Amino acid sequence: MKFLKASSLINFFFVFVLIYLLYHTIYGKFNIGNFLIYQYEEKMYEKYQSNLDQKMLDINIDLNSFYNNKDDYIDELANQKNISIEEGETIIKLD
Repeated sequence: MKFLKASSLINFFFVFVLIYLLYHTIYGKFNIGNFLIYQYEEKMYEKYQSNLDQKMLDINIDLNSFYNNKDDYIDELANQKNISIEEGETIIKLD
């Protein structure tokens, strides 16, 4: 019974494992395509999360400046009311 030798069984086992892994790489729930999509979605989520965090921080700084009557926010409000172009400044008006 040459077929039941240990080396033959080990080779059969490794071939079976290789076929199993290849099958699930292509047709499994978490195959290569899903893995690449997952990576892309994760990058997009991190990008949007960092943008959202930055916008929330900017709004928090503006609200804090407004609440405490700090000069930077009051200056910004004055510039919005009195639009006067200073040297080196460019203003683009969109309708």
